[in-house]
Amino acid sequence: MRLGASLAGLGGIVYGIDARTPGLGLHGQALAVLICVVVAGLGWLVRTVTVYLDNQHRTLTATAAGGALVTAGGLLMSIAPMPPALALAGMGAFTAAVELTPALATTLTAAGVLVAAVGTATINHQWVAFAGYSGGLVAITLAGFNRRQYKQRLVQAEQLLTQTRIATAADTRAAALDERTRIARDIHDVLAHSLGAVAVQLDAADALLEADTDAPRARHHVQRARHLAVDGLTETRRAIGALRNDAPPLGDQLSALVADHHNDAATPATLTIFGEPRPLPANAALTIYRTAQEGLSNARKHAPGQPVTLHVHYHRDNVAVTITNPTSTTADGSTLGATGGRYGLPGLAERATLLGGTLIAGQDATDWSLQLRLPT
Repeated sequence: MRLGASLAGLGGIVYGIDARTPGLGLHGQALAVLICVVVAGLGWLVRTVTVYLDNQHRTLTATAAGGALVTAGGLLMSIAPMPPALALAGMGAFTAAVELTPALATTLTAAGVLVAAVGTATINHQWVAFAGYSGGLVAITLAGFNRRQYKQRLVQAEQLLTQTRIATAADTRAAALDERTRIARDIHDVLAHSLGAVAVQLDAADALLEADTDAPRARHHVQRARHLAVDGLTETRRAIGALRNDAPPLGDQLSALVADHHNDAATPATLTIFGEPRPLPANAALTIYRTAQEGLSNARKHAPGQPVTLHVHYHRDNVAVTITNPTSTTADGSTLGATGGRYGLPGLAERATLLGGTLIAGQDATDWSLQLRLPT
């Protein structure tokens, strides 16, 4: 279709030239017009096939087509000034402006004007027609430059769109991997805490059965271990829910955690909140909950029977959590103290670092403390 339209346009121009004096012929000016038309026609056909070539060959063919068209158009203008002459030269200048560099396109346009000027000076001396031809050729060249810029903007827009799609896909993959990593880390923490608590209850039951002193209490510990296992599954589901921002308020979660510790360990545990509580990002709230959970679990294992205090301070730009308990008089190698994989604190420190916070654990002469601070 494109080739047919191009040939139809060339045919219309040739017909217009033949319809004007001196027309096409084999003698005198008519022969000169015929030669110009043949050269311009070849350039027109070369220009038509340029769009089907690669960039390397396109530059060569566009230069040849533009040169043939502007040269033939300029000579035709000097022999017999007519609009079809400007149409031929204009097509060459427009093609050069779109396909070639601005410097090369300007050179071809200047060459066309120069050929027309020399021909006008030596043949017909019609300078008014020459001025109109020259102005028209320059205007067509400028239009070609505008078309070139438009095409370049389209290419750049397509490249930008492609890069944006690639970047979006990469961000989506990264977000999915990050989400899976966070869920895996949290499920690991949940299972570690739940299994550690189960081990505590089973060890206590085993000690009572071995001493054969309190079978009902041993049975209670076994039942509590089963309850903790069921709670572990429930908490796993809740952990995933927390990552999706549908968890209960942090204060309610901490209150329930402290109450469970008091019931399980039969030791005092208190929660005190300072400042005005406010909603926190899901990751921050979950990290605070896990820190409190780890602190209470460690207190139960390593300082059985000792009271535990949990303080939450809401500051203007951060939240600080401190879990404190007196150090135990029980040897650290006790049955309860030996349970657990001892990976809880490193995991919590990693969580805090990822959120731009800090986690400090240690003891002084009388107390053990676990301190978390997260920016908000």
